Amino acid sequence: MIIGSNITKSFTGKPVLQNIDFKIGNNRKIGVVGKNGCGKTTLFNIVAEKLEPDEGTIQKEQETIAYLPQELTFHSELAGEFLEKSLENSWETYKIDTLLNQLKFENYDPYQAITTLSEGQKMKLKMIELLLKEPTTFLIDEPTNHLDIEGIAWFENYIKHLDMNVVMISHDREFLNNCVDEIWEIENATLIRFVGDYDNYKQEKLKLIDKWDQDYRLFLKRKAKLETLLENVRKIKDGKARGRAVQAAKKRINREVEENKKEAYKEQIISKVNFDTDITHSKLMINFENVTKQYGIKPVFNDLSFDIRGGEKVWLFGPNGAGKTTIVKLITGEEQPTEGIVKVGTNIRLGYFAQKQTHLDYSKNLLDQFMIETKCPYGKAFGYLSKFLFDKDMLGQKIDQLSPGQRARFAFAIFAYNDYDLLMLDEPTNHLDIETKEVIEQSLAEYKGTLLLVSHDRYFVESVGITKLLSLKEGNISTY
Repeated sequence: MIIGSNITKSFTGKPVLQNIDFKIGNNRKIGVVGKNGCGKTTLFNIVAEKLEPDEGTIQKEQETIAYLPQELTFHSELAGEFLEKSLENSWETYKIDTLLNQLKFENYDPYQAITTLSEGQKMKLKMIELLLKEPTTFLIDEPTNHLDIEGIAWFENYIKHLDMNVVMISHDREFLNNCVDEIWEIENATLIRFVGDYDNYKQEKLKLIDKWDQDYRLFLKRKAKLETLLENVRKIKDGKARGRAVQAAKKRINREVEENKKEAYKEQIISKVNFDTDITHSKLMINFENVTKQYGIKPVFNDLSFDIRGGEKVWLFGPNGAGKTTIVKLITGEEQPTEGIVKVGTNIRLGYFAQKQTHLDYSKNLLDQFMIETKCPYGKAFGYLSKFLFDKDMLGQKIDQLSPGQRARFAFAIFAYNDYDLLMLDEPTNHLDIETKEVIEQSLAEYKGTLLLVSHDRYFVESVGITKLLSLKEGNISTY
């Protein structure tokens, strides 16, 4: 059992966690949600003893904690060497084989350099290292960002049957529905616990917001009533009686109003994004004609033929490594086909949101980087970025000081600055919090242009109104 009591942590004088309490035990599967930068990773670092709280205590009884962070780093070494270093005894290599089988780590090569593994393989490698320590509690930060849909389905089943406490930060709503029995939300530096899956949490949260709103209305009525009382007693003619009545009224205001202040609930979400387009539905946007792509002698796919027309919302679906991002790069011109022809319609404003935001200069501050990328005037940039929840105090921060989620939101703010006829989004929801996803979902559902979406977020895909499915697997593509 892990018990946190009155945990408080502040950065630069701003509380991120304030007097929060929690318990982790009984092999519970817990999902942790909240806006980017709200303190989720800070909480994990405190539980894992990588960070000291300013106040409060963590009690642990016979607990071994493993922590799988969101961003994985490895040295340049071989996969087998990495895992063998995690064994207490060299003769226990059977444990590695057991975990490789349990985690369905296919095509494992102990002599393969870790740097050449896929992100999903790297995650499994790190999981094996941690599981070799036989933890009783597993903390996992954004596990589905590294997995394709088949991998997510496997991981859901694996987590449900894992004989230990599992606490996961995740913004994948379908994933949370399928494998957790408790949701923790961090909001305004406090932690609120909801029993059940994500959909149940949403229902209960709406009820809680209604209660907060009702409490606030009652507070305003009581405040107005007591202020009227104070005004009335000040009209008493007898000086002594007036003085006593005023003091009594002020004490009631202090006790019932000042010491029990209520605030209106304000949900901070990004502004709706609108992309303007006048492309007709008959216009040919993209055409692949007998396209083959290979790197060296290794083929990615062979003889692909398909087209996308104006107004279609297309989901490009397939396992990791199938070549989805390669297709996107062929359309943007970043890559060239080995054989065949890739055509992009004429006079099309094409917007590309890449899976990895390599174009960002992490040494620059937000305001400078935004103006460089968008050519937005200085005066207009402040108001625009505020719509994406970056206030004036944040604009001077370096990009490398942002959380992964904040960086993804900043990159989307840059992307959304212009209008496009064709949107190509490669895993756009990685690292984004749920509230931001929901606004983008609504914007894409109402978008009249053409959409090519690569995503493993099933909830997101279902919400944007997909009209065509391109399934890429084993070098071939099928249209549905």
